[in-house]
Amino acid sequence: MKTQPVIAVLFPGDMGTQIAKALIEQNFKVITAGEGRSARTLQNIKDLGIIDTHFLQDAVDEADVILSLTSPEGSLKMAENIISCLKKSSNRPLYVDLNSNTPALASSIEKLFSLVSIPFVNGAVMGASRDVPNHAVLVVSGIYRHLFINLFASVFKIKDAGEKTEASSAYKLLFSMVNKGMNALFFETMTAAAHFGILDELNESLQAFLPGTYQDLMKTTPTYPQHIVRRIDEMNGLAEMLKDENLPNIIASGTATTFERVSKSGIFENEKPQGVVETLQNFKKLL
Repeated sequence: MKTQPVIAVLFPGDMGTQIAKALIEQNFKVITAGEGRSARTLQNIKDLGIIDTHFLQDAVDEADVILSLTSPEGSLKMAENIISCLKKSSNRPLYVDLNSNTPALASSIEKLFSLVSIPFVNGAVMGASRDVPNHAVLVVSGIYRHLFINLFASVFKIKDAGEKTEASSAYKLLFSMVNKGMNALFFETMTAAAHFGILDELNESLQAFLPGTYQDLMKTTPTYPQHIVRRIDEMNGLAEMLKDENLPNIIASGTATTFERVSKSGIFENEKPQGVVETLQNFKKLL
């Protein structure tokens, strides 16, 4: 790699923007491909001063490191598009997938890149985009993970999940089960409390007797109206992973089911709550 490696951030949405910003502040050259991206993403590119190559092929040709920041649903398609570009290029960048994939998907993507002799790092981001780079943690795994760690250890908080490629995916999913399982527990509780007409009373008691739990929920619960569908996919992915390994999966499956019922109820539609209590007040709509 060159002294000043070129980092392609694909793409600068919420998470990608914060990662790109942190890299630019540390004097990395950051590029992206703006063709076909949303007006909001294009504005992010302009505001941060990310170099826009416009076309994906040009970004792939120039990059020393490619950071894939789309979504678990879009990560395979992204990988396929990058490989298509690589087949037309002499460049061989490090490819880092930070999309919180399932272990099975991460392994599948790694196999695709091994066929074109591209070093692959599997990863996930622990924390919200606003927490990058000071509090969020980038978890990485795979035999090439040290290339990422050595390059970015001064920029991000990084956790080494080991040589097994799918390890970072399992790490993220299992960590997520704890906080998402807690939210599912509260959602199911508030569904029943609304049914019995005691939501306010129970909510006040839980807040008084479990202040630490409420403090933990402050970071996650208000995000559910916007991201509950993503949470459903994540918990279904976790349940599938556990089933494949013949491990207990009742809580993971139940968490996904609870989120599905809440999502279908429509109580979070067009809601933007500011806190835990305000979020849980939406369950009154079930009356």
